[in-house]
Amino acid sequence: MNGLLVFQSDFGLVDGAVAAMYGVAFCVDPGLTIHDLTHNIPPYDIFEASYRLLQAVPYWPEGTVFVTVIDPGVGSKRKSLVARTVKGQYIVSPDNGSLSDIARTVGIDEVREISESVGRRHGSGRSNTFHGRDVYAYTGALLASGKISFEEVGPVYDKDKIVLLEGILPRYEDGSITGEITTLDIRFGSLWTNISIELFEKLGAEPGTQVDVSIYRDRTRLYHSFVTYGKTFADVEIGEPLLYINSMDHIGLAINQGNFAKAYNIGTRDPWRIVLRKI
Repeated sequence: MNGLLVFQSDFGLVDGAVAAMYGVAFCVDPGLTIHDLTHNIPPYDIFEASYRLLQAVPYWPEGTVFVTVIDPGVGSKRKSLVARTVKGQYIVSPDNGSLSDIARTVGIDEVREISESVGRRHGSGRSNTFHGRDVYAYTGALLASGKISFEEVGPVYDKDKIVLLEGILPRYEDGSITGEITTLDIRFGSLWTNISIELFEKLGAEPGTQVDVSIYRDRTRLYHSFVTYGKTFADVEIGEPLLYINSMDHIGLAINQGNFAKAYNIGTRDPWRIVLRKI
């Protein structure tokens, strides 16, 4: 392990929950280097947790340990796991769908179920509502510091049995692509889809040309326009929309120096879908 520990949660920073997780980790090993992926995941939003892991995990070194705690089922019968990616990072997580995008896009090599005889903070057995502190941060710190090995976390868990979230899988059919608005580029209001560049290329659209774009909520079309496909935001005038390749190598929809989501009151995931057609 490399001593790097990265936390993600829906706790926010208005109270001491995240600091408590830090404290538990530093009690295991004060030499750990701890970073935050984000603590602003909307409460209980497992879809967002899964996507933000995909946004960050592949770019960290082999041996980095991630702890993700978006856990509406805390204390229930859901499993507590550590997954090793095919690139050698480790993710400590409840088995509630948080691993979906990593499993489908990066790949998971092996999964272990956390044995609480090893991976639970001493003296915390009477509380079952803060596993982020008492199980996940503790296990993550033990692993990141090398005080336990991956094999010592607990028994092997069948990786084909982990919970995967359902959604609209992107598809190309009859000259059009249908996908899902997966999330937002939160600060700027751009729409990020699950349409990969490889799938988009089937349309044959070239940079500088326009694409027929429709956005639906259930069966109702709430947006329709011919939108320029650009390499950069500067390929269109300020205030104009464009399609572009985002940092995840997926199709995004933005307004140059504007907020597309607010301008058109667009949401994310099912029932929000986007349809692209070549003009």
